[in-house]
Amino acid sequence: MSDAAKILIVSDLHLGNGGSYDIFAGGESLPALLRTFAQKDHTVIFNGDSVDFLMNEDPLELDEARAVHQAEQTFAAPATAAVLHALGEVLAAGGDVVIRIGNHDIELALDGVQQRMRAALRQPPEIAARLRFERGEKPAILTVGGARILVTHGEQNDSWNKVDYLHLPGPGAAQSAHTSDFTYSAGSRLVKTIMNPLKRLYGLRLIDLIKPDFQGGVLTALAISPTAVKEVFKGSTVQLLWQLREQSRGPNTFAPEEGGQELGLQAAIDSAGLDDEERATMAALLADSTRGAATFDLDTSVLQSAQLKLARSGLRMYAGAQRRLAKDEGKKFYELVPDEAEWSEAQRLAKKFNVGAVIFGHSHAARWQQKDGLAYLNTGTWIRLIKLPAADASDEAWTDFLTLARKNPQLDPSKGEMVPIFTRLSAAIITPIGTHGGAKLELAEWKDGTLQIEQSGTIPSQEGEK
Repeated sequence: MSDAAKILIVSDLHLGNGGSYDIFAGGESLPALLRTFAQKDHTVIFNGDSVDFLMNEDPLELDEARAVHQAEQTFAAPATAAVLHALGEVLAAGGDVVIRIGNHDIELALDGVQQRMRAALRQPPEIAARLRFERGEKPAILTVGGARILVTHGEQNDSWNKVDYLHLPGPGAAQSAHTSDFTYSAGSRLVKTIMNPLKRLYGLRLIDLIKPDFQGGVLTALAISPTAVKEVFKGSTVQLLWQLREQSRGPNTFAPEEGGQELGLQAAIDSAGLDDEERATMAALLADSTRGAATFDLDTSVLQSAQLKLARSGLRMYAGAQRRLAKDEGKKFYELVPDEAEWSEAQRLAKKFNVGAVIFGHSHAARWQQKDGLAYLNTGTWIRLIKLPAADASDEAWTDFLTLARKNPQLDPSKGEMVPIFTRLSAAIITPIGTHGGAKLELAEWKDGTLQIEQSGTIPSQEGEK
């Protein structure tokens, strides 16, 4: 790598097929950013969940022919096509492009899908062939100016979303890997069986933007449309949820062995702090009407109080992850310090792989911290984010927020006012400091047509260390 070379890392783009499920928000911005890296010796890394293969109505079965068809539809969508064309320009200029796999785009491991992506670059075959794909069972270790930097999507320590790499076929897989043996993670199955129906049948697209995906999403859906939750959870879906409680031990990658994780809905509901009357009201509303439950005499004021508490609890997890201070009105985009679990995982990987910096995606929350000889950066996401009322906002402010969510759950501007949405299109930039002087690591945001640096630090060279 030359002294002038730079590395750009983005993650969690969730490129889609142009349909109603799409949540990618960088249709014009990302191609413009990529073209600034269309230079010799520059590198672009897509660090997982670049394409979202879960946002469709197809069965959740790993089938290469189906995955190729999904890929063709996605790569032909205008926004996705523009991103891939810009990647082709990076390669044509003499740069490198690496696509690492995440938990929403495991289909990118398949040879047929990789061929379709190379074709979508609109470059001669010899240039398109330089596009590299990397599986995620091991992290990438970059050496820049003598500094060692670990890059991984970040799902390896998330028991809901670990990828079954042992059985995932494709280039670089074990010969025994076969699509018929592959098991999707519990999180992927929940997206297909719970979240997608909430969006398709009841228009709750707001659920797409909430992280964590499940507990916070379901509590928020209960606050916005309890009838929708009741319908989606009935019958075979309820049986699936109980199965997921028993099967939530995801396949292990390079994380330590861990115990299972329960669904957690009851604990999440408990955290909302509903009193006995509010619990009874919600139970009556959600009860099976064939068993004689009466809902005509529900106390609407009690119901509204319960839904308000559920919304605050469901969105609290999202707010905690994003750490967005809504009352700052855009003046302060980042509260970057990672929580204890994030920092501990970064420290664990740094020690295991002897690196001076760790870069994740996955959580959709931009992060930065450098202390005790370690730098940790999370690249955030390129989807839309929700601007919530301030943590200390009044009940009236939260009620107004829920009213907007109910009036326009599709987040469609043509249908009137909706909950406030914003973007923070963030990325990591790595630049060598001379040949052996270490590397500069930066967290940047693409804003107003340029990269604006939010945080930066120096990662020292480790050359000569044993």
